[in-house]
Amino acid sequence: MAAASFGVIVLGQTNMSIQSAHAAGLLRSAAEQTMAFSDPTPGPGEYQRVHTHANWLVGRSDAAGNGMFSMNTQTIDVYVPGDPSRDWVLDRDWGAIAPRPGQKDTIHAPDGEFYGIPWTVIDKQEIMGLSREGKALIEHFNAQYQGGSSSRDEDNFVRITDLLRTGLVPADLRAGLYEALALIPGVNASEQTNFDGKPGISIGRSEPLRAGQRDEIIIDPATGLVIGERTVMTYALFGLGTNNLTAHTAIDYSIVGSVPPANQPAMDTGGPEK
Repeated sequence: MAAASFGVIVLGQTNMSIQSAHAAGLLRSAAEQTMAFSDPTPGPGEYQRVHTHANWLVGRSDAAGNGMFSMNTQTIDVYVPGDPSRDWVLDRDWGAIAPRPGQKDTIHAPDGEFYGIPWTVIDKQEIMGLSREGKALIEHFNAQYQGGSSSRDEDNFVRITDLLRTGLVPADLRAGLYEALALIPGVNASEQTNFDGKPGISIGRSEPLRAGQRDEIIIDPATGLVIGERTVMTYALFGLGTNNLTAHTAIDYSIVGSVPPANQPAMDTGGPEK
């Protein structure tokens, strides 16, 4: 029995190694495709529009105080000006579960501080200062670890994918970040579609210390662009079944010459979670 158990463990580790090697190969290919792709760049008077169509799990309480979970679809458009002196623009439809019934936000704000805090996880100067080489990037993110996640590997994966999913990472840095992801233990790959049904390659990682929750980004293999994300439950927990999606998005990009007018001023307090 002990020998059989040992065989299962070894087989599992071998499968994980094969999956990780497969993911590393795909990530290296994505890095190469990224470097060969010319990112859309807004000219004077133009904006880069990053459109996100999202379906996210939200929690709320009923009249009796019982916790309830449901999925909520949102659309989020972020307009980044070619002229850095112009305001960024956020156009957001909160969907059925909004902070206020029927709330839709169109906010103009300098540097994307729509809710009094930066929309992006790091600013342009920090992006410019990052290495473009995978190993150096992993060392950089290792140095940022302060024990806030379930593990250092999870923290690195989340930091990198949070940056990638903004859609605002230049191609050379995107390529380096893919190389860095390939160095994180447990990262694997599969074919998946984004929330709008566009096929791509999903790069994901399950965190054993977070009930097996699997976080993924979905890459267009032809361009190296991030076209969506998924979060999948791998265990039944909190009323959610195995393989239930708790997040699924689609992301696309375009250059536009106009933006919607503001319907409210930028807020000077911490805003809702993205």
